[in-house]
Amino acid sequence: MTKYMRKLKIAIDFRIWDTRQGIGTSTLALAHGLSRLERKNQEYVFVAYDHSVEWLKPHIFGPCSMVSVPSPNGSAPATPKTSKKTLKKRLADIPLLRNLYAKVRSDASQTPISDGLIESMGCDVVHFPTQMAYRTKVPSIYQPWDLQHCHFPQFFSQEELLLRKLRYPTFCKQARSVCVQTEWGKKDLIEQYRIPPEKIDVIRWGSAFEAYSNPLESEVQQAERELGLPATFLVYPAVTWPHKNHELILRGLAWMKQHHGTAVDVVFPGATNSYLDTLQKLAVDLGVAQQIRFLGFVTDKQIQAIYRLATAMVFPSKFEGLGLPLLEAFRAGLPVACSSATVLPEVGGDAALFFDPDSPEEFGQSVERLLNSEELRLAMVARGYRALERYSADSAALEFVELYQRVAQEA
Repeated sequence: MTKYMRKLKIAIDFRIWDTRQGIGTSTLALAHGLSRLERKNQEYVFVAYDHSVEWLKPHIFGPCSMVSVPSPNGSAPATPKTSKKTLKKRLADIPLLRNLYAKVRSDASQTPISDGLIESMGCDVVHFPTQMAYRTKVPSIYQPWDLQHCHFPQFFSQEELLLRKLRYPTFCKQARSVCVQTEWGKKDLIEQYRIPPEKIDVIRWGSAFEAYSNPLESEVQQAERELGLPATFLVYPAVTWPHKNHELILRGLAWMKQHHGTAVDVVFPGATNSYLDTLQKLAVDLGVAQQIRFLGFVTDKQIQAIYRLATAMVFPSKFEGLGLPLLEAFRAGLPVACSSATVLPEVGGDAALFFDPDSPEEFGQSVERLLNSEELRLAMVARGYRALERYSADSAALEFVELYQRVAQEA
């Protein structure tokens, strides 16, 4: 039996530290899509750390299986309260990073090398669905997600910049295919790294909301009580990284209060970090501290409940590789007011109201329009449902099946 007649074994290496952020939920959506396929010529092995198994396991079935490896230090992901120093130490203990972390200052030629697991399993292709990868002779698909460090280097430490500048081009060069989520991302890869266009594949992902079961009404009410949600509110789900641009929301709220007398509440699900102190001080200075609530990480049921209860989503980010919360909002029937930066106009299309991510006035005007017009909100929701025709876990899975086959055949 020839190499191309037998069943292909695809490794999807998902060894990342914290699965709760966007890249983690994206891979969950991929697992959901691939598991639902009836494939006789391909099998998919998800490689994950021990602490990710219970989270991913319900979505692994059919042609998919999972192999777990010990988590670094046997530990689960850091909570939002974990110090930056502790997090750096834990990152240094991750096998994929240990060699690079130790030598990056003295030898920029060092990149992580395969530990031999996927080779020992006889995998024909390895897909790296996150920025994490390693050197291997197994034909690979690399997914860098975004090149934010090329556009906003000020948001990264010198160590982080060096890691990205070393790692991303190396794994793009190694890969048989570099995969991105948007045409904007493809164009950026070509401009920044001079990657031949024919080496880049654009596959539009779905969201984890497709894999989640809908919460019961009692669960929605429970989340409303537990989180203390107000009667009317906007939602922005994002970690408090500077590029996520929470600052614009605060300034936009102040503009709305000054010019329209509007005092709408905003809730922020997502991890917080040291930048939270800066945001809270700014909120006090602007007189909007009573209108905001940072919730930290919430459960799958809670985030769905938040979306169901919110009036609209606001999304002021300055840089995105896809903008998964937009797809979540569209699926939840939630209207969106969104930044016009990077990939977001491509993803949102006519299903979002766009504003300049540096303009509190434009932000405020967009939100006022949504708050004051039920007709507009309903129209945006209908457009959001139509936008999902271009973004689904099932269609992404089918496209990856074709890509896996092609990469294996070209090897």
